[in-house]
Amino acid sequence: MEVYRVTKDSPEWLFKVYDYARTDAFCFGQGIPVNFEYGHDEPIDDTYQAVVLVDEGKPVAGCKITYPGKNVARIARVCVTREYQHKGAGSILIKEAEKWILEGEVSKIVINSQNRAQKFYEKLGYELVPGVDPRIIEERPDGDYSSAPRDYAPSNNKLGFFCVLLEKNVPA
Repeated sequence: MEVYRVTKDSPEWLFKVYDYARTDAFCFGQGIPVNFEYGHDEPIDDTYQAVVLVDEGKPVAGCKITYPGKNVARIARVCVTREYQHKGAGSILIKEAEKWILEGEVSKIVINSQNRAQKFYEKLGYELVPGVDPRIIEERPDGDYSSAPRDYAPSNNKLGFFCVLLEKNVPA
């Protein structure tokens, strides 16, 4: 399996690999409407980072990396094509994203995830931030959720999941 780090200057086909993995995993695999999946994407700029996996010329998986606050990285829009789910591709993807992140000065990695993927991330060393609305990443980009309200009571949406916030402290 090949691993590619994608930046704004990467070849166009790498962006298409990521879009294919997202479309297959989220739109076809989970029934998420395409306008919802892509409707909130920000323009590709100098800070753009993504990791994609390709196996024998086929798109396999992808994720975005952002830095919402000082010393905080966020892994987002993690997707694995249906053909490669439950075969280790997701673990490879997250570990490769973490490698890239740890080349910088980061003390915490956060993931806003569907609740059904929570155990997957916990196996990789992430811990649930219980009762905290995962949208807090936008409000508190520094990653300090210690004083955040702990009364978030999610409920399943019509797609059958809700989102949770997970975090991993990393060595300085």
